[in-house]
Parts: sequence; structure tokens; C-alpha cells
Amino acid sequence: MAPILLIHGLFGSLRSPAIVSAFGDVRVLAPDLIGYGAFRDGAPEAWTLQDQADHVACWLSARVNEPVNVVGHSVGGAVSVLFARRHPELTRSLTSVEGNMTLGDAFWSRKIADRPLAEVEVEIAGFRADVAGWIARSGLLPTPLNLATASGWLDNQPASTIRAQARAVVAATGEGAFLDELRVLAESGVPIHLLAGAHSRAGWSVPDWLAQKATTHTVIPGTGHLMMLEQPTLFASAVLANLAIERDALHP
Repeated sequence: MAPILLIHGLFGSLRSPAIVSAFGDVRVLAPDLIGYGAFRDGAPEAWTLQDQADHVACWLSARVNEPVNVVGHSVGGAVSVLFARRHPELTRSLTSVEGNMTLGDAFWSRKIADRPLAEVEVEIAGFRADVAGWIARSGLLPTPLNLATASGWLDNQPASTIRAQARAVVAATGEGAFLDELRVLAESGVPIHLLAGAHSRAGWSVPDWLAQKATTHTVIPGTGHLMMLEQPTLFASAVLANLAIERDALHP
């Protein structure tokens, strides 16, 4: 199977060993976006989601020489759409894991995009002070693994990155042009998979035309928006199963 590229959301990364190892022998790549992790130092004050897509393409091109199966979560789902549109030579398929498609999906990003940085810092400090409470709002139990992973997510970027990324996703998905890009991608023949948690699917703004056009549309039972942390094995299995369905459809 072609490598899988995981593009993370507003917080943290998807390179947690529990998440990556759930994919078994498949090669998984999980880069940090601009302003995050390895790229947190020297990041510009502002960027666009197009910049993030190009950043991922540059990072990926130094590591693989074949198209990959792109899997984007939340804000990363919006980045993945632009990645696939701008870099079709690197894209074998796209899986949107409750990816932001409209402003309705970017609820927290809209909340903080125009707030003073000091206020955003205070709110995130509150998350750090009560990590268990923070993840509980997404339906996660405070297991040692969940607490450690969530703490790592909170520490993977400064508050300035969170606000800049929130502004970027609001700017991108607040315009009809983003759905136009998504429609062109869907009509291009690139396989598109939609993946959601049963507890959060109702709040995901998937256009009817995309739900009908998608190669697969999967809801993982007993999970919410952070399904890859809540049930990493189920998450990876769903991604891999959908890619197998796609492969079998192309090569009956």
C-alpha cells in the first residue's frame, strides 16, 4: 500500500506512537505544520492554508517519490483539500476526518481568530491546568496514554500558532471558493473518503453533493472528534479498510 500522510488539526500532531503503530506495516508520515513542533521556531506571524499545503508538499517530497494517501483531521482536513488540489502528483487519495469545510466546522477557530493573543494564552493555559477536563469535552477518558498524548498536543505549539492557524482556516473556509476547490477535486476522479465519529458526525458540515460523490462515508461507532486518540486501532482500521475498498473498485 502507498504511504499514508497524516495532517494534524489545530492542536498537536498525529505522530503519537499509539496512532502511527495502529497502521501496522504501512508507512505513515506525520509532519508538523508551520508553527508547530519542529517548525515552531522562526515561523512567520501569519500564513494561509495554501502556505500550509505547500509546506507539507515540500516536506513530503524530501521523503517519498510516489503519491500518498492523504488523511487530514479537522483543520488538517482543510489543508489536505488544498494539498490535493495544488499537488495532484503527490496525491493518491484523500480521507477527510471531520475536516473543516465551512465556518460551521471551525467553531473554536472562529471564537479565537480575532481575540487578543493574551486571552488565547490564558484559555490554553486553562487547558494545560486541567488536561483531563479538556479531553473530557471531546468524550475521552483520562487514561494515562490519553493524558500524556493530549499534554504533548498542548505543548507542541505556542498560543500564537493556534491563533494564526485559526485565522487561516476561517479565512479559507469562510469563502465559497473553498467548496469550489473541493468540488473540482471530487470531480477530478481522486478517491475521497469521509470519516467521522458517531458522537460528532451530526455537527460536521458535509455538503450533500460530496456525501453522494465520496468513495466511502464511514462513521466509527462509540467515538467522537478525537477518534484517533480515543480508539486508534479502530481509526486506523477504518482508514485502511476504506483504502482497500477503493483499491478493489479500481482493480476488480
